[in-house]
Amino acid sequence: MFIQKKEGKTMTQTRTENRRFRIVLSLILALVMTITLGACSSSSSTESSSSTAMRTVESDKGEVEIPVEPKRIISDYYLGEFLAVDVKPLIASPYALDNPYLSGMTEGIEAMNITSAETTLEQFTAAKPDLIVTITEADYDKYSKIAPTVYIEDGKRSDEETFRYIADLVGKSKEADAYIKEFNEKVNSKKDEIQNIVGDQTVSILEMWPQQIYTMGSHFARGGTILYDMWGLKAPEPIQKSMVDGDTAYEVISLEALPEYAGDFILYGVLDGTDPAFVTSSNLWNSLPAVKEGKTFPYEQVAFMHRDPITLNKQADLFIEFFESFQEK
Repeated sequence: MFIQKKEGKTMTQTRTENRRFRIVLSLILALVMTITLGACSSSSSTESSSSTAMRTVESDKGEVEIPVEPKRIISDYYLGEFLAVDVKPLIASPYALDNPYLSGMTEGIEAMNITSAETTLEQFTAAKPDLIVTITEADYDKYSKIAPTVYIEDGKRSDEETFRYIADLVGKSKEADAYIKEFNEKVNSKKDEIQNIVGDQTVSILEMWPQQIYTMGSHFARGGTILYDMWGLKAPEPIQKSMVDGDTAYEVISLEALPEYAGDFILYGVLDGTDPAFVTSSNLWNSLPAVKEGKTFPYEQVAFMHRDPITLNKQADLFIEFFESFQEK
């Protein structure tokens, strides 16, 4: 067999070494690519996990870091505030979902499981929220272990301030401004007319619970902020002094005290499941001037217990219609 030589090596040896070189090179390239892809994957994973932009907000439990654009929201009380700026939480309070004035806007929202504290936490955890908004201080620590949690103390802010605060949490401040502007314009445009109709007569808010009568002013929903704060209507003296000019939210009164707290106009609600006959069938109730003159307005307690912007809007419409019915033709 004829063998060629090159630089002291046979052609066969050279070819063998070349094959080995190519194999080693291929292995090195494969290893480099594996490491590179792994690094890219790791980088991509890190980037993905940290891609959610965060910002710091001041809550009633101090500073909290929340997503700039939260998408998966849970609220154990506030609902109408979110819906008013076209934000739909994943889970909301069943009491808020029962509000008839929010009907048609709540499809797809899951009712909060309130069977027990454990079932609530299980539900919240499974939903994987990126923001929880709560009115319950006692649950703050538990919720904050699931997701960034903002605690809003009940009654600390006015209805408008609460709405603006919640809208800001979800980047909807401009939408809230527009909603508030339209609402204020509507209510203020009727102020002089309503004041002329009511004159120096008084207006009271009463609510009937099992064997109890509650009376409220401007600090406990039921449209009190519209009646007393925005329209400047007056309540009977005990209500005006402590529950409008003062800070008392409500008082429980006896049936015998009713004449003292009953205004010339009476707005009243009945707690679901309560038989109001102990009041409405009594001689005392039926002898009140407002009752005798038909100046009473029964409201849906399940709706009026809320004070979100959508409910307030509906209350304003109902109040305007009620008072205008007494306008002199």
